[in-house]
Amino acid sequence: MARVRQILFVLLLVGAVARADFDLSRPPTAQDLAEIRRIGWAQAADMIEGGLTAAWKPSHFAQAGSTGNATFRQWQLLYRWCRLLGTPEPEALRAFLGRRVLENPEKPGALLIIPPGMSLPTDATGRLLPTAADKLSVARVPAEILQGLLPDDYTPQAGPVSLRAKEDFLAALASDPGFLREFFRLLTPDDFAPVVLTRLEQLYSAHPGRWADYRSLMLAFALVYDQRPPSFWPHAQVRQEAVQPMDEPLADRLGYYIQANENRRLEFDLRRLPAEQLKFLVDAPVPRSELEWAAKNVKVRRDQFDRAFSLVAYDKRRVERGVFSWPHGRYLLGNIELQGGICVDQAYFASIAGKAKGIPTIYFAGQGTDGGHAWFGYLQSASKWELDAGRYLNQNFTVGQALDPQTWLPITDHELLYLSGRAARGGNYDAALGDLAMAAVFERKGDAALQLAAATSALYNAPESVAAWEAKEAALAATGDRAALQAHFRSAIEAFRRQDDLKVRYQARLAELERDGGDARAAQRLADQMVRENRRERADLSTAAGSEAISRLLGAGDYEGAMREYRDLTSKLGRTGGGNLFYNVVRPFVLELRAAGREQDAQKALQRARDKMHFEKDSILAREFSELEAVPGSR
Repeated sequence: MARVRQILFVLLLVGAVARADFDLSRPPTAQDLAEIRRIGWAQAADMIEGGLTAAWKPSHFAQAGSTGNATFRQWQLLYRWCRLLGTPEPEALRAFLGRRVLENPEKPGALLIIPPGMSLPTDATGRLLPTAADKLSVARVPAEILQGLLPDDYTPQAGPVSLRAKEDFLAALASDPGFLREFFRLLTPDDFAPVVLTRLEQLYSAHPGRWADYRSLMLAFALVYDQRPPSFWPHAQVRQEAVQPMDEPLADRLGYYIQANENRRLEFDLRRLPAEQLKFLVDAPVPRSELEWAAKNVKVRRDQFDRAFSLVAYDKRRVERGVFSWPHGRYLLGNIELQGGICVDQAYFASIAGKAKGIPTIYFAGQGTDGGHAWFGYLQSASKWELDAGRYLNQNFTVGQALDPQTWLPITDHELLYLSGRAARGGNYDAALGDLAMAAVFERKGDAALQLAAATSALYNAPESVAAWEAKEAALAATGDRAALQAHFRSAIEAFRRQDDLKVRYQARLAELERDGGDARAAQRLADQMVRENRRERADLSTAAGSEAISRLLGAGDYEGAMREYRDLTSKLGRTGGGNLFYNVVRPFVLELRAAGREQDAQKALQRARDKMHFEKDSILAREFSELEAVPGSR
């Protein structure tokens, strides 16, 4: 049967050859690459696309689709490489900046950027909100936008993206299927490809003989350093003038890691880790001396690296005095160890020390019963993350917030575990990625039927892929088929019944669909379900759902209804909500009531929260309550 499918697939490709001008029935050859270079990346992309779209068939229970064929996937990866390199850079710049640019509500015609480290704007269901991309002139990008998002060495240019690196280098990458596979597995719309290519060539040129062994490490560096890190890196509780910047070119930092790896001084062999993990190793823009200090002085091994957190003595007096920002001059590892610190300093120390020793690490922060806390995660083995190092489990820290250094967008510990687990290791995952790429092609061509077929095929190949669920939703939304969307959301809720974040996302979307369709009762049942199901283990999700309901009532001017919702929510979440309940519900509700001149209601809301919530009298959350109560006019 497999042989018959292979023959049928080849026949389909042969039928497309005349239209493609490339023989897609066998893997790309050196002659094909020479022809691509002769005609140019953009024209080659157009030609290959014709053959791929003519030959593509979806996967379903009775048929193995095209993207399950290795030859088809090789041509598809080459096509995506050609399409990327042939894209005019102004178009790539608009696509990147457009996700981060908003209209300034206080200055008509002016633009604001969403700075690195902040979430892209979404609605209550997790869908991205429209930005001001259509008002952005890439011919005259304001300097403050470029300087806020992209590196100092980037200057816009008018040609294709391929001009960012030498032709021979780009052609060499085009002939490396392993690189293309890893590259397109990781590349997102929030990476800036022109600078990624620049970084790759810089690193390759500095260490040309190391590409075969350290290709993934170079890719990790390129994906992390294509844009600026957040201005508050590494966290908001240290003044930026105390943080020492990286003091060497990126190629030299790569050389440090290569030499340390070759001398077997690291806890992992960096040649064996993928870029998806290595990006959490190279995201340390600190002086070389910091890495050398940690390599020499931190003696904890990988299998017990959670102990690195407690190498910094906890400074309880700082907390008692309310000194939450670093007060001891330069923010250096040796100084932190000498002076001691609070949780943010312990987590930072451990995470940088891990990176120095060749261990991918992540700095986390979250809200618990008594308020905020910081801890860290680290790669314990090649396939296992330990994400609770320094986390106080009795404080009910339901979710850890971190930054994905590839894009500097927020990511949670739950998302990281899911994305690095079976969702990315399924046998047909690459086939699903191929289908998603075809769905994007068909969408651009305006072929809604094939777009839906490709998204459905991707979902068949990888039912755990969030991108596949999103792609099919987009295709169904374009058809306006409300019943199909309802069925899609219900299927997603069932598929993600053990992934709370994703389950809630699709519950919220189904509730929105029911509400828009006039079934307010069904929508309310879903909202109540979201609060009820998550109030113990994922209070952050329960408070988010409750906050959205209160905001909707306030927006309609229904203060009595909002107060009833608030009373119900504080009853259900008072014991478990902690900082999530305070910051997402209590404080915004109280401030909204005060802004509306309803001071008596604000006082009742504050008192109810105090009665229902449980936190230590000297905790951060106790301080926050006192500050909110002390606002002028609140008594």
